[in-house]
Amino acid sequence: MLGRNLINSVLTQIPVFILGIVSGVFSTRILGEEAKGIFSLFQANYLLFLLIFSFGIQTGVVYFVSSKKYTEQVVAGISSAIFLVSSSILLGLLFTTYYLDISSFYLPENYNTIPYLISLFVLFFLSFFNNLITSFFQARSKFNIINRVSIINSVINAALFPILYFYLQEKQITVVEKFNYVLVATLILLLLNSIIWFYLYMRQITIIPQFNAAIVNKVKGFVTYSLLIYIGMFVNFFNYRLDLWIVNHYLDEKQLSYYSLAANIVQIILYLSVTIASVILPKLSNSDNDKRLILFAQISRFSFSFFFLLVVIAFSTSYFIIPLMYGEEFTPTIIPFQILSIGILFSCITQLFSMLLVSSNKNIFNIIACSIGLIFTVVFDIYLIPKFNINGAAIATLISYFAIFIITYIFVITKTTIKTNNLLIPTKQDVVYLYGLVMKSYKK
Repeated sequence: MLGRNLINSVLTQIPVFILGIVSGVFSTRILGEEAKGIFSLFQANYLLFLLIFSFGIQTGVVYFVSSKKYTEQVVAGISSAIFLVSSSILLGLLFTTYYLDISSFYLPENYNTIPYLISLFVLFFLSFFNNLITSFFQARSKFNIINRVSIINSVINAALFPILYFYLQEKQITVVEKFNYVLVATLILLLLNSIIWFYLYMRQITIIPQFNAAIVNKVKGFVTYSLLIYIGMFVNFFNYRLDLWIVNHYLDEKQLSYYSLAANIVQIILYLSVTIASVILPKLSNSDNDKRLILFAQISRFSFSFFFLLVVIAFSTSYFIIPLMYGEEFTPTIIPFQILSIGILFSCITQLFSMLLVSSNKNIFNIIACSIGLIFTVVFDIYLIPKFNINGAAIATLISYFAIFIITYIFVITKTTIKTNNLLIPTKQDVVYLYGLVMKSYKK
C-alpha cells in the first residue's frame, strides 16, 4: 500500500510540477523585476506567521491519528481549538502593531495599510485551515484525494495567471497595481482551495471535534509532541527564508527579485520531496517493525537518484530555460539558481531523513541539525552577500543545506535502529523491488 501510494503521489506531482512552473512563469511576468521581490517578501512574512501560530499541529494530527494514540474526535477538538485561538491572537496582534505604527516590520514599504494587513491575515487563516484539513487526509492515508485536489489546484492556477497576464498586456499599470493583481488572484485561488477541502472533509472525513473536559488531560501530550516539531519547523523555516530578508537588507529590490525567483524555482523541486515525506510519515508512525526501516532505506535511495537526475536536468538547461520562460531581464537569476539547485538536492533527502526521526520520536536531532544549519546561513550570508551579492546568498544556502544533510544523515544511522548506512545509492535488490511494484500497479 505504501509503495503504491508513493508511486501514485510522485506520478501525480509530475503534472503538478509542470503546471506550477507555468503559473509561476506568468505570475513572475506580471510582477516584473520590480515587484517580484516585494511579493516574495510579502509571502515570506505570511508564511512566517503561519509557522509561528500553527504550532506544528499538522504533524501532530498525522502522528496521533495514524498511531491511534488519541481518538480522531479528540485530535480534531484539540487542533480546532488551537486553530481558533491562535488565529484570534494573530488578528489582535496585527491590528495592535498597526495602530502602534510598528507594522512596517512585516509589511513592505508602500504596503503598510489596513487592506494589506487584512490580506496578510486571510492568507494565513486560509492556509492554516487547508493544512489542518489536509493533515486528517494524510493521517488516514487518503493520498488519492490529496493528489486529485493537488492537480485541480494546479490546473486552476495554471489557467488563471496566464489569463490575467494577457488581460494586463495592453494596460499601463504601476508596480503597486501589478502587486495588487497577483495578490488578489492568490487570495481567490486560496479561497477556492479552502472550499474544495471543506467540501471533501464533510463528505469523506466527517469527524466532529470533541470539546469537553476529556480533551483537557490530553492537550499536554499533544502539545508536547507538537512543540518539538514546531521548534524544528521554526528553525528550518529560517534556513529556507532568512536569506530573503538578508538580501533585502543588503541589496536593492531588483536583486531581491532575481534571488527570490531562483529560490522559488528550487522550492518547486523541494515540494516533490515534501510530498514523498508526507506519504511515508503515517506508515512510519504506525509501525514498529524492521520492515518499515528497510522500506525507508529503499525509498531514500530511489529518491536520491530521482532528485539527482532532476537537479542535473535543471542545472544544465537553466541557461536558456530561465530567460526563455521568465524574460531576458531575469538572466541574473541563472547562476544563483544553479548554486541553489545543488543545495536543494541535499535538502530533498534531508526531508526524508527528518521524517524517520520524527516518527521515531527523536525530533530533537532534527532541531540540532537545523539549528547548526541556521548558524551557517546567518554567518555565511553576512560574509558572502556584501562580497558576491545574490551569488553569495546562494553559496551560503548551499553550505547550510549540505551541513544539515550531513548532520541529519549521521543522526539517522546512529540514533535509529536502521541496519544500513547506504541511504543514497540504489542496490540491485532495490531495482528488482521497484520493477515488481511498478508492474503490480500497472496491472491494477
